Amino acid sequence: MLKSSKIKTTFLFALVLIMCLSCVTTAFAQQLPNAEGAIVAQDEDNPVQATITKNLRMPFGTTTPVSTFNFLATPRSVDEKVSEADLATMPALNPAALTVSFAATDTDPSNPTAGLLNVPKETGNLFHNVNFPHAGIFVYDISEIHDTNPNIDQSANDLLYYSDAQYTLTVYVANKSDGSGTFVYAVGAHIITNDAGNAATGKVDPTPGGDGEHFLFSRMAFANDFVRTQGPEIPGTPDPVAKSTLTVSKAVSGDFADRTQFFNFSMTLTVPELIHAADVPPYYRAYVVENNTVIDPVNNAASALIGTDAGGSYIKISTTGSTEFTLRDGQRLAFVDTPVGTRYTATETAATNYQTAVTVITGSGMGVTLDALTTGEREIGEGTNSASFVNTRDSVTPTGLNLNNLPFIGLILLAAITLITFVVVKIRRRNCY
Repeated sequence: MLKSSKIKTTFLFALVLIMCLSCVTTAFAQQLPNAEGAIVAQDEDNPVQATITKNLRMPFGTTTPVSTFNFLATPRSVDEKVSEADLATMPALNPAALTVSFAATDTDPSNPTAGLLNVPKETGNLFHNVNFPHAGIFVYDISEIHDTNPNIDQSANDLLYYSDAQYTLTVYVANKSDGSGTFVYAVGAHIITNDAGNAATGKVDPTPGGDGEHFLFSRMAFANDFVRTQGPEIPGTPDPVAKSTLTVSKAVSGDFADRTQFFNFSMTLTVPELIHAADVPPYYRAYVVENNTVIDPVNNAASALIGTDAGGSYIKISTTGSTEFTLRDGQRLAFVDTPVGTRYTATETAATNYQTAVTVITGSGMGVTLDALTTGEREIGEGTNSASFVNTRDSVTPTGLNLNNLPFIGLILLAAITLITFVVVKIRRRNCY
């Protein structure tokens, strides 16, 4: 009996030890990918997926450009082996998931009000129909291919900045239990450089849909910035009369309004924040148009602020401070190169005897009229953008003679002259006697 009891005890101990080792093995198998920030599959029938998110950012009021963005998945290592022969065994990821396209109807789902549109789109599953040749750890570098939109890249007016972000995507491939092949057991992603190309570190969740609460897209994301300018089709040959991005005009009203008087203005411009520092101009060009003709602005601004190009002479309106200029009745400043998203404030100096009102139109929307000397800060949108200042001088009440009383005044004067003549004659006759 004792011997039998010892045998049972030994058997149970061995069984417990085997079960413990099994648990340790399972824990170790899941610890490796989790330690790398990986997402682990629920089971082999639900393999992990990975997608790429493209964030297309642009100033508020911009129509999403028709565009396509492509990505590159470059083999980096397989089971830590990096020879050309080993890398050649790594399968190409799903090509359909390495591209994403935008249409003009794509919009920002968050309904922004802060002046910035962010239009996100997610690719398909990178592992769809991808056959890994064996179980192991496959590592890819994920980056964006630049200059994939020639209609924008070669435009003289539009700016499109591509992303320099780079990620490493680690794919843990396991054997199926029935020996029928492999499946994606876990996936981990790390950021290497950010959109600006600067070194970065950190784990990101590359699975589609995000966590469903804090973010709704894969966090393996690339941001592209787009800024549109509705300027001349051919650079250097603007036609401020026919096409302008913003106008500031002056008109006077009233019977006694002086149509030759120049009124003083100041203006500030703020470049859209998405424009990179190297592309920020020191000024934007504003031509003075009168009677639908570009005129020399010699009387409208200091000589140091005047430049000339194929469109004529223009005023340099600074992007870093306030610019002073003047306008008179029938004149307007016509800008040709202010991008969508540019913010401006135009202010008129109060003029004696005049009341000022300004009507502001932004992006072809309805005009807003203000009984004020300033537009306040406004943002340029697509379409018509204008600030129309009108100075009104009320009719002047004349002092002195009223023309309607002249006949009566004439009779009084005639009577007075007759009386004076009679008195003078009377006095002379007395003196004669």
